[in-house]
Amino acid sequence: MRWWTLLLIAAGLAGGYNWWSHRAPGGAQPPTAGIDGFVAVEMPAGTPRNTVLVLAPPNCPSEQAQRAEALIRDLTDIGIPVKRGSSFSFDLENPSQEQRAAVDRTVEVFRQGAPAVFVNGMGMSNPTTSQVVAVYRSTRRG
Repeated sequence: MRWWTLLLIAAGLAGGYNWWSHRAPGGAQPPTAGIDGFVAVEMPAGTPRNTVLVLAPPNCPSEQAQRAEALIRDLTDIGIPVKRGSSFSFDLENPSQEQRAAVDRTVEVFRQGAPAVFVNGMGMSNPTTSQVVAVYRSTRRG
């Protein structure tokens, strides 16, 4: 039992050190707010420009999956192109520090829960239809 206690303490200290070493210098937090709650991200590979990527578990009755399906229906009804998926990858060769930070933000959006929504370099977990539409319209290019 004592061994488990020491293991838990060590894990807690390691987690605390990890958090402390990755925080921004001077206590300032990196900018995360973007447009209407979305943050700047690295778009997953294969996502076409001006298309909303909605990531959620496939064929799942969970509340998160149901929200994803409702969002996809709403966006399709409005005429916004949507691509549905359940995973993502990146196609980056020798990424810059900015790209690595954007990838980290992308992963964080995905970890926050479904549906994870990505559009034109912006991402958010569980946005409303109106938030997605606003970001889509403000970031859409010819």
